[in-house]
Amino acid sequence: MGLNCSCPVGAALSDVATSACPSEMGQIQKVVFQRIYSASGTKNKFIKASADPKTKASWTPKIAAADGTKVVTSPYLDGITSEAGAVKTYGSGNAIRNGMPVVIGREPSTFAAMILHQPQTVITALKTFMCEEVGIYLIDQFGRIGAIADNATTPANYYPIPISTLFVGDKKLGGFDEPDSNAISWNYAPNWSDNLVFVTPADFNALTDLDKAVVGS
Repeated sequence: MGLNCSCPVGAALSDVATSACPSEMGQIQKVVFQRIYSASGTKNKFIKASADPKTKASWTPKIAAADGTKVVTSPYLDGITSEAGAVKTYGSGNAIRNGMPVVIGREPSTFAAMILHQPQTVITALKTFMCEEVGIYLIDQFGRIGAIADNATTPANYYPIPISTLFVGDKKLGGFDEPDSNAISWNYAPNWSDNLVFVTPADFNALTDLDKAVVGS
């Protein structure tokens, strides 16, 4: 839902702790796809205590998996645009008291990018994900990983970021002026980033070390 307000309110305003450390991800260059559920009612996740996403050994079985835990890395993404969901309001003028709009939520956030130079066999495989309930892990240019945690302050479990309305487009012929490309886009639900955390791998680079194989030559 767009707004999640408790009623009655608490005895005091919630603390808003300031931090000297910025929370910021770099340029997203790839994503890793995974089903939200590995089986009916069982969510996919990395468990920090036993399968920490900071270690390559935790990813290796998921890359090679032949079941619902499998992860698949995208090709490089270019031309990325990402927009946070805008405010949703109700009423204006005489339709609402004092003409002051009421905030009723927020729109979904959007993500769009281009995939350049890829064979259409790769694109055709990505198109099958449009029929799945999938999430993603974000990977930036430093090889860091963005995921959803059970608790943003002291995470114990890490989950793929749920996405919806995934779209993978047909080939666009670039001609003289630009490379051939395919569009890819999806939406994030309102409040998607509330428990977004960034993981710095300890013994691998997520940007280059999570591909199962290089196709073609």
